[in-house]
Amino acid sequence: MSAVRPFAIALLAGLAVTAHFALAKQSEWNGTVNLENVLANPVKILPGTNIPLSLPRTGLDKLDNFFAFMAAFFHTTLDSRNVRAHWQGNHLLGTLSSIWIMMLSEAHGSTSTGFFFATYFFEVMGELLGIGLFTPIWAITHLLMVRNPTKTVTKPTAAPSGHSKALGYALMIGHVVPSAFMLRTQPDGQGILSQPLWAILRLFHPVWVYVAWKTITVLGGKSAASVSTEPAFFTRRKFYVFSILASGFFHIISLAYLLSGHLASGWLKEDVVAALDARIVLIPTQFYPESVVQKVPFETGVAIFLQWDYLCSSAAIVIWAATLSAEAISASKRKSGGSVLETYAQAGLVSILAGPGAAAAFLLQERDAVLAAPVELVEKKRQ
Repeated sequence: MSAVRPFAIALLAGLAVTAHFALAKQSEWNGTVNLENVLANPVKILPGTNIPLSLPRTGLDKLDNFFAFMAAFFHTTLDSRNVRAHWQGNHLLGTLSSIWIMMLSEAHGSTSTGFFFATYFFEVMGELLGIGLFTPIWAITHLLMVRNPTKTVTKPTAAPSGHSKALGYALMIGHVVPSAFMLRTQPDGQGILSQPLWAILRLFHPVWVYVAWKTITVLGGKSAASVSTEPAFFTRRKFYVFSILASGFFHIISLAYLLSGHLASGWLKEDVVAALDARIVLIPTQFYPESVVQKVPFETGVAIFLQWDYLCSSAAIVIWAATLSAEAISASKRKSGGSVLETYAQAGLVSILAGPGAAAAFLLQERDAVLAAPVELVEKKRQ
């Protein structure tokens, strides 16, 4: 373990503790979420509407009540009338998608079976209880279980070449499709066109991704089982590109919403402009001690939860990626200590323009560029 990892693990552990109080405890204190009440009292009407909430039943009352609450929670973020919650949800969705892509690319490139399945488990738990809590936990697990590849690695990757392509298709099927249906269906839709149904199905998108990936690799036969002649980090480049795009798309839209009150003030109602005040949506709500937390309406509580969910998950993925990047650069004899600061400065600019998810993907690209350089030189000499 490099010297920088213990420091990063300590930061991530502190972030996980912060997420516990900022998400779970604050939501309990401000009246948004109380798990006992959620499991005991079913939600029958979608918040802010007269639309009955109808979901397929599992036969377990507590589980059905939990799913009904989650459907109500997601409806609050999808309802554009809840300006603050809608903005926070839109901002988080791009970062969440970006983080999932990076997590899975690392898991599928790892030789550790335990870490592979831990990644899928943490992703499901992140959807159910907060990505802001489980992203730092996942990052700690990675830093403890997976060593950073060295720049001298030239042997073929152990992962079959078809598996990376299969993962790309699986992400489309298991993540993009449920997300798209959740965004485009209606709260009062019936059957397969029900937005609450797709919101619950999307909760388990890591499961659908794994099932799709496994199915594609099995059906692919020999083509999916062939061993690549390239180092593992070459196969991750496309995932980083899509991670940057996912983060950047929603980040830019969110910034446009945020600045619209200044750039086109005549287009928006005064209450919308007030709800999009940067001091409200960007500055985190104080959560500690309990005495400073005030009771808030449900839609405000959802917005506060998403705000901290975004902050904690973003900080965790950037700390993790910065650690791996620093390790790779420091191990390279061709790089100086100033290269680390230069890379971090560039990542900071990427974060402003395209969001923290894009910054983390950029840092991983820089790591792989350093690691790939010796391999590329060897290939040129062979040619």
